[in-house]
Amino acid sequence: MKYMLMAATFFVGAIIPIQAVLNARLGQQTGGAMMGALMSFITGTFCLILFNVMANASALVHVQPAATSPWYIWLGGLIGAIFVAFITWVNVKQSFALTFALVVAGQIFVSLLIDHYGLLGATVSTINLQKIIGAALIICGVILIKI
Repeated sequence: MKYMLMAATFFVGAIIPIQAVLNARLGQQTGGAMMGALMSFITGTFCLILFNVMANASALVHVQPAATSPWYIWLGGLIGAIFVAFITWVNVKQSFALTFALVVAGQIFVSLLIDHYGLLGATVSTINLQKIIGAALIICGVILIKI
């Protein structure tokens, strides 16, 4: 099961550059990166509504209130919008490989900090030498892709 989850995660990560290419093309066709990102989010919202109806329709009418949760849990949508809009815009300015090498490097470094300090309620997983070496190798990969 562990390896199937890892393979599924790899697959989901692998389709993100495809999304970026499609969103960049959509932006070119619809009037710019922001419009392409908006169209992408409209399509995504429709799909998520459909997925929720198929998976658990009653959850849509019995939404749990989040009033007692921290305010920052709502920032995920904002972060997603910034990410999709920026990636849609930047991919016409630099290569997709460089873009996603930098995205992965940024994700790894912030993920290490989140894990190490248990930020935002995450489970603590301390940084060790292996993780530092892994992060350094990712930076080397970014440098090699940029050359």
